[in-house]
Amino acid sequence: MTIQAQALEDLLELLKIPGQPSEEALVTAHLCKKLISLGVSERDIHTDNAQDQSEYGGNTGNLIVHLNGTGQGDRWMFSTHMDTVPGAVDTLAKVDGDWIVSDAPGKALGGDNRAGCATVLQVARELLALNGQHPPVTLVFFIQEEVGLVGARGMNLDLLGSPRPSICFNFDGGAPNQLVTKVIGTERFNIHIEGVAAHAGSRPEKGVSAAVIASLAIAELEQNGWHGQIDRSEGKGSANIGTLTGGTGSNVVMPHLHILAEARSHSVAFRKTIIQMYKETFERVVSTQQSSEGLRGSVQFSPGPTYEPFDLGNDSPVILAAQKAAQSCGFNATCVTNNGGMDANWIVAHGIPAVTIGVGQENAHTPEERLSLPRFHQACQLAVAIATQRE
Repeated sequence: MTIQAQALEDLLELLKIPGQPSEEALVTAHLCKKLISLGVSERDIHTDNAQDQSEYGGNTGNLIVHLNGTGQGDRWMFSTHMDTVPGAVDTLAKVDGDWIVSDAPGKALGGDNRAGCATVLQVARELLALNGQHPPVTLVFFIQEEVGLVGARGMNLDLLGSPRPSICFNFDGGAPNQLVTKVIGTERFNIHIEGVAAHAGSRPEKGVSAAVIASLAIAELEQNGWHGQIDRSEGKGSANIGTLTGGTGSNVVMPHLHILAEARSHSVAFRKTIIQMYKETFERVVSTQQSSEGLRGSVQFSPGPTYEPFDLGNDSPVILAAQKAAQSCGFNATCVTNNGGMDANWIVAHGIPAVTIGVGQENAHTPEERLSLPRFHQACQLAVAIATQRE
């Protein structure tokens, strides 16, 4: 079977498996079974306890695999993530010409990032065919990327092998001829609003609505250019109100509301400025709302998952290695900036320079998601070239 046919078979198998964030155990089990069938020893397959530090719990940790070849050279790392967005659970996939698309109405495909898993599997398959005649390699399949890079944040570095990897090639969304070398930083934060409960029919004036506090604050932030895309003299970034949860019933003035929001910027200082503006706005609005009895609500902010920006520079050894392999595959790979977080943010923070290489997804996280087969096969070709053509 050709590498293209094998990669497609692996991908279609993976797309069938549910595995939203914190529920990746079935994906782990499938990958372990596949890797063992390829010849990986069970003693070289490890699962860390990254789920223990997760805000979301979880039924498995990161899957870490050692391919300890006898060849000379640094240990390199190839990584991807196992989880898909919840909207891809129980999806169906079909091949439609040069595309793989979802065949389940309203469901995302889940190519983000089962395509990455299939790509890294090809690295294992080709290296194992060399019977150990290669430098050491570590494969990592992360959990909980979609909820803030939580798996990569909690990765057990001691399980990466000795010596630890010197560089990493991370496979995720986008095109394989674009190397993501500069990535934005993101900070999620929680906004807890406490109002004053009252009967919404007989005495609403005695209440303070947490919903009203939130709506006034959000409207002010939007009007003043602090929500959505932010481009100000102080800096550039973005902010978003992601989820709102609260209330006890339509007959009660809303007594509490929880908001999960985020701020992004390539500048850590400006990201902090955005969040401070949210704090000041919500606190000011709280002070303007009171009940007929003089009672006011309150607001508290607390941090959520955060990852910092990075910029590798175009002459980083990991970039040069990827570009050299791309040229051997017959195409040029250019460096790009990405404004969405990826596991590479935390891999770099852990001290391992990491470039992210696309595997062909488009419209990820939506029912319109699709995967380009030519680009997916190109990504597999590039990954194998990186792993096998080292000097």
